[in-house]
Formats: sequence, structure tokens, C-alpha cells
Amino acid sequence: MKDTKEIVLFFKEESSFKPLDVAKEISSRYPELGNPIIIPESDNKSLPVIIFNENPDLQMQVSLKMFTVVMNHSYFESVSSIVFDIVDAFSEFNVEFGRIGYIASVFLSPKYIEKAKKKYLNGKLIGEVTDFNFSWYKRLECSFGSINCWERIIVDKNNFKDLLCQFDFNTLASDVISLEIKKIKEFFKLTNEYIEDRVDL
Repeated sequence: MKDTKEIVLFFKEESSFKPLDVAKEISSRYPELGNPIIIPESDNKSLPVIIFNENPDLQMQVSLKMFTVVMNHSYFESVSSIVFDIVDAFSEFNVEFGRIGYIASVFLSPKYIEKAKKKYLNGKLIGEVTDFNFSWYKRLECSFGSINCWERIIVDKNNFKDLLCQFDFNTLASDVISLEIKKIKEFFKLTNEYIEDRVDL
């Protein structure tokens, strides 16, 4: 399995835009995405209205509630600049984002499974296990508020042979912020440092 990163940008309330105009703007900035699929709007604002899915390394999807980017390692170094670019693209249509989410899936080689068992499991209490899936929640603090952090450690040998360490971060639903470059950079610096520290088994 390959590592992936998923970024979710949540529109501020009462945001509106024309999907065709947005698709053209995104295409002009990221021609490597290929052709967009435009889907008629429905009553469910969470359903996509624009899908870019031709490029396996970088995909984007837009609903009336959020903008989602999924990428593989080819784009990891550009995460902050991509997010800032998307924020800038929507500013052309007077649309702003109020929250940000970030899911990082890190696959470690099978040799780390035993290390994870020793670190996280009480072998005497649980006994021998082959698969496990557990998670916990905490909050991280930054200069503009709190960040939700869910951490998951997963072994699922029916689906992959590696140890999956998954991290799910997002700003609080109660905290609407203005996504500017300084906050975007701080968000990713804090979360990526947390990931690096936690996957050091």
C-alpha cells in the first residue's frame, strides 16, 4: 500500500458558486488533473458537483459544502501551496473557507507490527492477536485555536500486509477561521511534526 494525504476545506456558511466556472479555474491551475466531471446539484449539499479523477496521483472533488484533495507521495511536498492555491482560486468567486481537515495514512512495513504490539498492547491481558484496530482522540493547540486529532493504528491482513498509522486532524466545527497562508503553514507544520513523532516506533 502507498501513503496518501487527504485535505478537506469546508466552505463558510451561505457560500455559493457556479460549478462550471470553478471547474474551469481549477483546470487552468492544475491541467494534470484531466477533464472534470460536472454533476447536477441536488438537495444533498455533501454530494459532489465537480470530480477530477483521471490522475491517480492527484484527485479533487467539490461539493457545495467542501473541497477535497487526495494525493500520493508525488505531491506531499506541495501540500501547503496546493491548499493556499485552492483558497486563492475560490477567492476569485468571493467564496471563503472556514475550516480545514487533514487525513494522513502512513503504511509502515510489516516488521513494525510486532513493535506496535509491544508498544500499545498488553500481551498478557489480550493474548496473541493477528489483527487490531484501535484509536484515540486528543486536541492539539496552535496560535489560532484547537485542532481535533484522531490517531488510529490498524493491522488488517485481509486487506494489506503493512501496519497502517492513520491521523485525522481538523479545526473545530465551532471555530470558523479565515484560512490564510500563515495559518495554513502553521497547521501543516504542527500536524506533520506530530505525525513524524508518532510513527517513530
